[in-house]
Amino acid sequence: MRKLKDPSRELVKRILTEVDFEDRLEGFSLRERSGPMPVTMYSFREVVSLLQEPYPRIDFIELEIWVRKTVDDPELADQIAEAIKKGHSDQERTHSIRDLMGERLKQCKRLNQANS
Repeated sequence: MRKLKDPSRELVKRILTEVDFEDRLEGFSLRERSGPMPVTMYSFREVVSLLQEPYPRIDFIELEIWVRKTVDDPELADQIAEAIKKGHSDQERTHSIRDLMGERLKQCKRLNQANS
């Protein structure tokens, strides 16, 4: 996967800001004893947090569309789409997407601090 370019100020703001109710994303965190626990996410940071759980479940296509349309980050969405195609298992796809989104979040936090 290609290295992500530094995001613009506008993209940093969109990534670090919560979305509206109608733009939320839903997934599940699987627990050994209680089973799937629904997770509603209103921010990019919350999605990254879910993906760092031991057994996250999220619709990868829905996530790619959310990143492309709601967050408006076509570069990241393209790389997520590539990770979906190349992954041999959901676990491999999850790890690739988690790493991509985690890298983008780090970039945004770093640039936000530098501009503060």
